[in-house]
Amino acid sequence: MAARPMSPALTLLAAALLAAAPALPARAEAPTVAAAFERMVAGDYAAARALAEPLAEAGDRDAQHLLGYLEEKGLGGPKNLERALDLYFRAASAGSADAQFALGELAFYGDGVKQDSARAAQWYALAADNGHPPAQVRLGLLLMSGDGLARDPVRAADLFEAAAEAGEAAGRFYLGAAYLSGDGRRQDFRKAKEHLLVAAGQGHPEAQFDLALILGGDLAGPPDPAGAARWMRAAAEAGLPEAAVAYGLLIHDGRAGETDDSPADWFERAAEAGDPQGRFLYAVALAEGDGRARDPVAALQWVDRALLGAAEMSPELRASAEALRARLAAEISGRSDLRP
Repeated sequence: MAARPMSPALTLLAAALLAAAPALPARAEAPTVAAAFERMVAGDYAAARALAEPLAEAGDRDAQHLLGYLEEKGLGGPKNLERALDLYFRAASAGSADAQFALGELAFYGDGVKQDSARAAQWYALAADNGHPPAQVRLGLLLMSGDGLARDPVRAADLFEAAAEAGEAAGRFYLGAAYLSGDGRRQDFRKAKEHLLVAAGQGHPEAQFDLALILGGDLAGPPDPAGAARWMRAAAEAGLPEAAVAYGLLIHDGRAGETDDSPADWFERAAEAGDPQGRFLYAVALAEGDGRARDPVAALQWVDRALLGAAEMSPELRASAEALRARLAAEISGRSDLRP
């Protein structure tokens, strides 16, 4: 059975445990948290539980956090959120930033417990004070929005910066966004570009998208069309629907450089991901036979799906979608009228 994706907290724990772990000895030794973690990563959850259980009972906070994660997710045994909460709380009380973060996540998302942003902020703050980069980002976002505590964009940006300095791509992205918007930092497009470039290089899709937009204009220096296309494609390939739409439009306008791709290829990606603009543009491609065989019936189906997200559309886009729908419906109805 393949291992499920790990939480940010477990990713941090992995780095600490595996860096500290000695080479495996030839003879059997007492179980360690590192050994339990290795079994979990390998997908052997029952073995991970067996190794972590006695360590957790002995008061090892890292083992308590790891076992809490297994209990929370139902890995290697039935899901037991009550026990997961108890293990997380014991580990958090002993100073585990990973467990403090985990409790913050449960409170924020209301996963099996009452949703409580204020309580989440308290746990995130404890973990952030312990130098936990994902917690610094989460607490920064709550401070930016004023969700669960008073809005404080300057402190939020400080937290993003601390996370960024620790190598957290999300922290670098949100710090760049603060410079871009002027919320929490004095607006500075060049600094925004610098931070977004770092986060984009770390594989952060939203940073890649925003960087592409900056490079496509002259806010932070001369336009760089090639760089804009390169980063927009990276964001699109990472699965960001709005980036797929934007990259398709770059191809359509001849601003994507040499490529064998059709705009419709990228509009279809965005459409399949549920993006209303992507669905509309893919409907246009099918209606016009642009990059796809002309298919009015399929085009009508896609424009109908686009209009399901009408609330997310601009008035102009919605009007265009409704006009296309009326034209396609009339065409299809006319064809039906000609049948014997």
